[in-house]
Amino acid sequence: MRRLCQLAFRGRQLRCGLARRFTSTEASTSDETTTPPSLRPDLNFEFLLDEKNKEAIRENILQRKGVGDIDKVHEKWSVIQKMMNSGEKAADINEQQYAQLWNELYDEAILIPNMTQDGVPRGGEENAKKISEWGEKREDDCLTAEKLVQSWRSLLHPTDASGQRSYVLLGALAGLEKALLDYAHERVCALGFRPITVPDIVSGEVTQACGVMQRSDHPIQYTLAGDETHTKLSGTAEMGIAAFLRGRTFQEEQLPIRLVSLSRCFRTEISKSASEAKLYRVHEFSKVEMFVVSTPEQSEAELDYLVEVQKGTFQALGVHCRQLEMPSEELGASACRKYDIEAWMPGRKLYGEVSSASNCTDFQARRLGIKYKTADGTTKYAHTCNGTALASTRTLISILETFQNDKKGLGELPEPLRKRIKQRGAPLRFQSAKSLV
Repeated sequence: MRRLCQLAFRGRQLRCGLARRFTSTEASTSDETTTPPSLRPDLNFEFLLDEKNKEAIRENILQRKGVGDIDKVHEKWSVIQKMMNSGEKAADINEQQYAQLWNELYDEAILIPNMTQDGVPRGGEENAKKISEWGEKREDDCLTAEKLVQSWRSLLHPTDASGQRSYVLLGALAGLEKALLDYAHERVCALGFRPITVPDIVSGEVTQACGVMQRSDHPIQYTLAGDETHTKLSGTAEMGIAAFLRGRTFQEEQLPIRLVSLSRCFRTEISKSASEAKLYRVHEFSKVEMFVVSTPEQSEAELDYLVEVQKGTFQALGVHCRQLEMPSEELGASACRKYDIEAWMPGRKLYGEVSSASNCTDFQARRLGIKYKTADGTTKYAHTCNGTALASTRTLISILETFQNDKKGLGELPEPLRKRIKQRGAPLRFQSAKSLV
């Protein structure tokens, strides 16, 4: 009985938002040996268990592909609450079963997605709202990027490496990819973002906290084999940054904190059409990722700032793009609002997503224990935002297809790339790469 009372007390702590969590009192990036313990996240149960919010949460789940069940959350809580209020152990339940009820409550609650912000379009991808567009749209007959570079022998697809979506960039294409990534990273750093290098292998706890939820039978992330099945290959540097920030408490005057990372990204992608084959949808690519920790009052403006950084990057690259506000079914679990930038790919005759930016409010912060302390000493959960500055392969496709000339080469490239690959006004000429054998 004493143990049951202890469990009940923990439940009351949970309901009041007082669950113990690891925090560090400073946001220093100096050597730290303390690792945050694995504890249940401090989910917003005051909101989730309020009957007045139940219908709005249920509707929000339906608008976001139906992942999560708020009714099951309330059912689990109802059983626990009856036992807590009575103070007596039911005849047909033991201490272990009672603890399991708490586990089941958390297992259901953690699946509930973030609330969609007012004004966000509802429904599927077809309901995305165009916000703006820029750049000249090339609509003449163009080769796809892969066809264009066939004679350059700079793009290979060695299927013995990792299957049909393997690729190797040689010579000029490798140089062009590096120029794109260097440009994006240098530009974001020049805007005051702090560079950070993070692991590409992270725990499943972190990826789930970031909002990666299994929605179908097809695996959505790569898992290490053997005894490391809890460890995942990161789909974006957002996850490595989130792991680094886990359990940290900042001072309010330090916020917003803006970070940028260049990393390799791993995706279990499936092509939906022939136009998405080859370089368009691959299992791994490089990406420059931005991440922001802010106060709740700052996060909306920080999302807008990330989008402005993205727009400036692609405007300077001279490709035609459009900015879309994505509808509720495209937000994933963590975002309350999300914007995509799609670049025109004239060889494929389609727009392809090259960048996105999301405001995750306190969804990730609650699951990761990222907090800040106000001037009066109050500790609150931070908000997080993230955005792609540039993803390598799709941006490479757009550049190749946009700037190709009738001699199967490239015309004059935009200045940020020209100065990095030493193109001095004349069309870029490629020579066949020599065999590596």
